[in-house]
Amino acid sequence: MKIILILMSLVYTLMAIDAKDAAFALDFEDNYKTAIAKAKKENKTLMLVIIQEPCPYCDALIEKTLEDAKVKKALGNYVSVIINKKGEMPDEFRVSAVPMIFFIDPKIEKSIYKNLGYSDVENFVKTLEFVDTLGVRKIK
Repeated sequence: MKIILILMSLVYTLMAIDAKDAAFALDFEDNYKTAIAKAKKENKTLMLVIIQEPCPYCDALIEKTLEDAKVKKALGNYVSVIINKKGEMPDEFRVSAVPMIFFIDPKIEKSIYKNLGYSDVENFVKTLEFVDTLGVRKIK
């Protein structure tokens, strides 16, 4: 039984998604500085997704939520970046719990909303709709 558990842990660790692979698969940025510059240029809210590996909730967020067609469509209004929690980013976005998502106003580089943990598609789309009401992209 112990051998089976060890093998399952090993397989799970090998299947964990790292931030670079997730960014590539989702067509997200993988560098905070590049992403914030792009958000400023395009006048869009920056969505910063912080993950680590292994993390089953991070994997579920990526595979079940962020890859969903409804979510991808709703994210057209955002510049999205996904970073490992030990990656380069401003100190104010350093966290111990993941997955963490910050919605950032690129003009002031401050979070306007944050969401901790896994969200299913329906709840994530509602979160995006709420962030849209905050009006960050409407201010010129």
